[in-house]
Amino acid sequence: MNRLLATLRRWLNQAAPGSRRVQSVHSGMLEITWQEGRKVLNTAHANYSYGPLHTVMRYGLLFTEPATAGAILVLGLGGGSVVQVLRQEYQAAGPITAVELDPVVIRVAAEEFGIRPDDTLRIVCADAFGWVAMAPAASFGLVVVDLFIDLALPAGLYTAAFWQQLWRLLRPGGYVVFNTLLGTEVWVESLEVSSYLEQLGFQVKEAEVEEFNRLLILRKPR
Repeated sequence: MNRLLATLRRWLNQAAPGSRRVQSVHSGMLEITWQEGRKVLNTAHANYSYGPLHTVMRYGLLFTEPATAGAILVLGLGGGSVVQVLRQEYQAAGPITAVELDPVVIRVAAEEFGIRPDDTLRIVCADAFGWVAMAPAASFGLVVVDLFIDLALPAGLYTAAFWQQLWRLLRPGGYVVFNTLLGTEVWVESLEVSSYLEQLGFQVKEAEVEEFNRLLILRKPR
């Protein structure tokens, strides 16, 4: 059976259309390609959507309550894998706002993966760190933070101001899923990020996923 499955995977990869590459000022070269019969979005060194990241986010969201979260905020759209997981696997019926810095990524999400604005999805092309500062207080029940530029974390994730804004816009009882890398240390005000977030008031759960990813699942007490 395992040999048959491996043969089928190879056949699907061979039969799939070729890759497409798109240059982005923010993300470098983006590649839309096929892996194990599924279309994925990659950068030079990282999976942006529908590959390992899909598994990472599916796992992280297990510890939240998307179906009853109400309004959801996604910081970092990529190809829209998180939106798909929320809607199709976790039955999130509330409105989703996705904030993405890169207009090329937004275009690729629409053209290649069918992720477009609709009645329940708002896509905003903006810098996430500036955007959260303007969001109304207590407006979201779930926030997904997946902010990467290739494999690099943007500087804003190392600032107290960003996490304080997330605390402000999250409803009591709400969750944050923060995706980072095992080999990347995040320090905020001289504290390792998990310690800082506990000091801020969050309940913090940590998980290692897919060998390289570290997830922090945060909850704001009621």
